[in-house]
Amino acid sequence: MKNIFLVIILAVCSSAYAVSVDSVRGSFGFVEPGNSYYKMIDVLGKPESSYSHVIHDRRGWPHKATTYLYSIDNSKYEITVVDGAVYSIEWER
Repeated sequence: MKNIFLVIILAVCSSAYAVSVDSVRGSFGFVEPGNSYYKMIDVLGKPESSYSHVIHDRRGWPHKATTYLYSIDNSKYEITVVDGAVYSIEWER
């Protein structure tokens, strides 16, 4: 029983999690929610990968979104762009 408990604790402690952050620092400045897609590319460069999806606003209206994945200083960032502007930034350990 103790072994099962220990395995569960280790699995929870070592799992990755994502946290919403206010900005990402690149080599030429910062990217924050509200900045344009073009500023994101200028500051952070070309993303490693991206995927398109749909998000819904508070009223339930769908919006096309693209999430770009970056690895900066051994940290992973997911930056979601909606209508040409940075919508959210998620940091993953």
